Amino acid sequence: MKLEINKESLVLWIKKIIMCTLSLILLGIGCGINLATNQGADPITVFYDGLSVALKITAGQVATALNATLIVLVLAFDFADARKKSKKNNKKIKFSDIFNHIHIGTIIYLMILGVFIDFGVWAYGLLNVPNIMVWIFNISQIGASLIGCLLCFIGLGGFVALAIGIDPWTAAAVILSEKTRRPFAPIKVILDALTLLFGWLMGGTVGIITLFCAFVGGPIIQKSAEILDKTFKKMLKSD
Repeated sequence: MKLEINKESLVLWIKKIIMCTLSLILLGIGCGINLATNQGADPITVFYDGLSVALKITAGQVATALNATLIVLVLAFDFADARKKSKKNNKKIKFSDIFNHIHIGTIIYLMILGVFIDFGVWAYGLLNVPNIMVWIFNISQIGASLIGCLLCFIGLGGFVALAIGIDPWTAAAVILSEKTRRPFAPIKVILDALTLLFGWLMGGTVGIITLFCAFVGGPIIQKSAEILDKTFKKMLKSD
C-alpha cells in the first residue's frame, strides 16, 4: 500500500517548527543576556544560574539537563496514567496517551534553549559593555537586560502563540495541578517562587530585572502572544 503524504500539512508543520525554533532562539539569547548582566532574571533562569554556580557548569548545560529530566518525569507520569486507564477500560495504550503533555514544541524547547542561553552569555561578553553607574545602578547593564527581557518576551510569546507544545516546567505544573486537583495558577506561582528561592540560595543573581519580570513579564508576554498569533496565522495561511 502506497503511503500518501499531505504536502500542504507537511509544509505547514515545517513552517511551524521553523517559527518555534526561531522563537526559542530569541528566548535563549535573552535569558543568556540577562544572566551575563548580573541584574537578575526570571525565576527559572535564576534557578539555572544558581545550579550552574553550585555544579560549576554553564547555565545552558543546567537548563538542558533539567528540562530533559522534567520531560522524562512527565512522560513517566503520563505512561503510568495511560497504563492504569488501559487496564481499567481493557484497551491498548495509545501513543497519544503517553505523549499527553509532551509535544514537538517541548522537544524543540529542550534542544534549543540551553544552547542559546550559553550563546547569549558568550555574545554579551564579546560586546564588552562599559560600566555606566548612576547612583547604585549600572545603567548600561540594566539597558542590556531590558533588551534581553524584550527578546525573552517576544520569544516566549511566539512559542505560546504557535501552540505546538508547552515547556517542561509548565508541563510539570499541569501534572501537579491534575494530581493535587488544585487550580493551575497557584501551582505555577508556587513553583516559580520555589525555583527563585532555591536558585538564589545556590548563588543565582536576583535583582531589579527579577522584579521587572515578575510585575510586567506576564502581561507583555500575553500581548506578544496575541500579536504574534495574528502574524503567524497570516504567514501560515494557505493559498
